Amino acid sequence: TMGYNVTDERDAQKPGEVLIESVRTILFDFDGTLVFHKPDSFDIVSDFCSDIGQPLDEETARRGRRMRHEYFVDPAIRSELDGLSRDEFWDHFNRHLLEGMGIAGNLDRLAREVSARFAEAEMVYDCPEAGGKTLGTLQGRGYRLGLLTNRENVDRFHDLLEQFDLPRYFSMILAAGEVGVSKPNPCIFRAALERMQASPEEALYVGDNYWADVLGAEAAGIRPALLDPIGLFPEAECIVLAAIEELLAHL
Repeated sequence: TMGYNVTDERDAQKPGEVLIESVRTILFDFDGTLVFHKPDSFDIVSDFCSDIGQPLDEETARRGRRMRHEYFVDPAIRSELDGLSRDEFWDHFNRHLLEGMGIAGNLDRLAREVSARFAEAEMVYDCPEAGGKTLGTLQGRGYRLGLLTNRENVDRFHDLLEQFDLPRYFSMILAAGEVGVSKPNPCIFRAALERMQASPEEALYVGDNYWADVLGAEAAGIRPALLDPIGLFPEAECIVLAAIEELLAHL
């Protein structure tokens, strides 16, 4: 529990809920936490596997979804990515995923075909109402809110922020593309706290990626909360949320 201040008053809680008192600053992840897109990236991969006659069973799909989260933060994988073009990067990513799920065939060719499907897909972004309501409620309660993302394309990131009118909730917004370091490196969390003039002890970080968000926040001394609606990360020893609005019951 890393010495977090947890109250003993359980009267207003459901069994099993953890109530934390010392939080004053709450940082949020962006993609997969507040903003989502359709079609879902893994659904594109899953449909492709079905189309080539290798449909994914439930356990393989679960493994694939976990791999998508881990890929972007695995140091061994990141060392292989230096010098790759954008197209080469996505081919590498899709090949890694197909191989990890046990897909048979010419994986280089199949990876390129998956990449082509992504290129053809028209991504539609959405910020569910529950996220905005949660942010508004927290803001009304007096919490200071920040936004911390691994997005590298800063212009596209800010376009989406404006599209969903999100800046009004946050006193600090920081993208990895602005500072040259990304989660789970604790330096980006510390940079966010410094900009907010907040201490790790009074901060909470909410995200959907166990490796980037939970382990990264903990490395920076920040308590994490994991948004995990389908239970991908049973190893998480922190507050786990099935829906973003559940956060309100813990504060």
